[in-house]
Amino acid sequence: MINKNSATINAETEQLLERVYQLKPELRYEVREGIVFVIKENNAWIQRTLRKIKYRIPETSEMELDEYGSFIFQQIDGQRTVREIGERLGETYEEANQQLYDRLLLYLNHLEKNEKYIVRIV
Repeated sequence: MINKNSATINAETEQLLERVYQLKPELRYEVREGIVFVIKENNAWIQRTLRKIKYRIPETSEMELDEYGSFIFQQIDGQRTVREIGERLGETYEEANQQLYDRLLLYLNHLEKNEKYIVRIV
C-alpha cells in the first residue's frame, strides 16, 4: 500500500506518481455546483433503431461523479502529476489521506482504461 505519509516509495511507485493525464478533447461534461456530470451520447445501433420506431430513448445520458471523483476530475489538466493531484486532494479532504495514492491511482486507471475519459501524456 502507498499512502501519503509513506517513508519508503519504490522506483515503480515513483514512476506512477509522476504520470500526467489529460481529459480527452472530445469528452463532453458539465460542472454544476462543483459536481461533474459526464455527458455520453446514446448512439448505439439498437438505440437509433428503437428511436426510429418511436421508442423514447434519450439522445444523451449523464453520469454524475461523486464529490471526490469530481474534485480529481477537475484537477486533470495535462500538467499536474498524480503526486500533485494527490497532494491537493489530501489538503482539501483530510479523510482522503488514508491510502491516498492507492485509491487515486486505481481511480485514474479506471478513468483511463474503463471509462476512456482521460489519456496519459507522460
